[in-house]
Amino acid sequence: MRLTSTGFGVFVIFAAVYAAGTLGIGRPEIAGVAVKVGEIGAPLVALFGMPALVGLVFGQFVANSASPLGPLDMVSPLVSLVGLLVIWYMRHKLVIAGSVIYVAITSPWLAYLISNARDIAYSAALAPAFASQLAAVIIGYVIYEVLRRAPPFKQEAKVIQQEAGVHRE
Repeated sequence: MRLTSTGFGVFVIFAAVYAAGTLGIGRPEIAGVAVKVGEIGAPLVALFGMPALVGLVFGQFVANSASPLGPLDMVSPLVSLVGLLVIWYMRHKLVIAGSVIYVAITSPWLAYLISNARDIAYSAALAPAFASQLAAVIIGYVIYEVLRRAPPFKQEAKVIQQEAGVHRE
């Protein structure tokens, strides 16, 4: 990855949004599900690439340094890295599938952290963790779809689809 000023700007924005969103806003409830604001950016890795991916991981590292789940939460950026890499690798195919896999990778880890921190059964923590991650990723995917259709990304998406042999209207 070659670092450009644009790439650095994307990195800074994603890191700042994750860290500030998580530390400043926390977990607002949407339809009864607590959503970690920083997780909303995960599907956007498909549009903004590696700078966004590294920014999200760094932002999570910063935000988790003040985590109520304890020092074990400092491992979470590595778990997220794996899930974000899946989204990045699937960016030319099915971003929604990559996003669902991201949720499948990160939810069990989050449930493990919650069960340890709150001294509850893992099985009791799994559903809220999954719902939280899924809600954030759905919101992020909607934002991804809106941005993908915006003029700066629309032209790039057509070129990528032509290279991949995919035809969408």
